[in-house]
Amino acid sequence: MSSLTKIPAGVQYFFDEEVKLRRHVERQAMAVFAGWSYDEIILPMFDYHDLFARGMGAEIAERTYRFTDRDGALLALRPELTSLVARTVATRFKAKPRPLRLCYSGEVFRYDEPSERAAREFHQVGVEHIGEPNIVADVEVLLVAAELLSTLGLNGFRIALSHADFFNGVSGYLELEAAQRAELRRLIDRRNSQALDTFLQQHAPSVEATRRAGFCRLTQLAGGEEVLAQAEQVLRNKRSLAAIAHLRAVYTTLAALGLAEHFDVDFGDTGGQEYYTGLLFKAYVPEWNVAVGTGGRYDKLIENFGAAEPAVGFSFALDALAGALSKHAPNGQMDTTALVQSINFNGDLAATFTRARTCRQAHQQVKISAQQ
Repeated sequence: MSSLTKIPAGVQYFFDEEVKLRRHVERQAMAVFAGWSYDEIILPMFDYHDLFARGMGAEIAERTYRFTDRDGALLALRPELTSLVARTVATRFKAKPRPLRLCYSGEVFRYDEPSERAAREFHQVGVEHIGEPNIVADVEVLLVAAELLSTLGLNGFRIALSHADFFNGVSGYLELEAAQRAELRRLIDRRNSQALDTFLQQHAPSVEATRRAGFCRLTQLAGGEEVLAQAEQVLRNKRSLAAIAHLRAVYTTLAALGLAEHFDVDFGDTGGQEYYTGLLFKAYVPEWNVAVGTGGRYDKLIENFGAAEPAVGFSFALDALAGALSKHAPNGQMDTTALVQSINFNGDLAATFTRARTCRQAHQQVKISAQQ
């Protein structure tokens, strides 16, 4: 294959209607974020590799595209945006009043194992709410996420709620070592109840069979009040029960706002990352078979760059939102195009472009044809 036609694995080109759709999604997202008073922040495309390791952990940092600067510094293309926001808040924004509401839109670059969608360049849109430790900020970011999906017309969305301390409480109660803790997280996230039962028999032999079975069933469930009630019956440790109480308060509020159909509690998802400290969630739409967005509370991330500050936020994959939207309205129901004024060159340059400028002053789209 010619080197001119070959492109690197994971690289994407967008053109024609794909570009219009992606810009439409980006504009809608940033308008929703602005409506909730989130100020846009523009972040560097690359930074020191150590910053990303310090922020989101060595695992993600190892998946970066790295290169050495002329001064010998090890740099990396940004694999995510939250670490850059956290460093900015901890350094440049120290004197700004809290809470801070920031939003962003931009590409990230990350090497992932080959899969059906093995893109290595992603566009994310998201928000970070910093300085507010309580449930008010948690509910706010959930409502921002829900409004974004509704605004895009993806009205069949579902946002699955969980809490980092559901898992932390259980692993602490069982006094698991790091490797065992990682294995427990993996089994829950894969909803492998049979292997989970075997794991608990081996590492928690004092737990009675009925309670062990109840916990395994719990990790298979998603729902509302009934799932929260079942969790309260199964769990014993205070940390997990406090997490359940927080989820109940969040869910009750969302239900009171008439949004219960879009939210449920899902104990089969631990969030997958150690940096989450509280509420965590994933957003799904029927038109896309994986989560289109993830978020949660990360109260210990910013202290990696300075003073500790509470924070909660989310990011959505613009690629996934645009892909879902194209399936949702494949027949051009979205108005991403403008009426075009076609202007043919009539031999009089001044007259042709006078008309074009008149149309542009009226904010009309023009297309000039040189054919007489």
